[in-house]
Amino acid sequence: MANNRSIKKIYLNEESRDIVIQFRGSSQAIEAKALDFRTDASGNIVYLLLDRLIHKANEVAFDCYLGNQWQESFLVEGCYVSELKNTSAIL
Repeated sequence: MANNRSIKKIYLNEESRDIVIQFRGSSQAIEAKALDFRTDASGNIVYLLLDRLIHKANEVAFDCYLGNQWQESFLVEGCYVSELKNTSAIL
């Protein structure tokens, strides 16, 4: 793994579009609204467009450690909002 921050929990309420993201090593959670999202056939989140920035200027990816195992990373970009794209998803 690179020196990326690692997501340990993602919760998305599809109806209200509320999302909660928690990173490893932090007890605080980030709350945002999903302006857009996509899931794969298994229901895994593969794309998120959030209503705010959750990444730092030097960050280009988040690693994912969900369910006690490493998952595909998210590429992250944006200057007013954060856009996360699963590295294995073809959009």
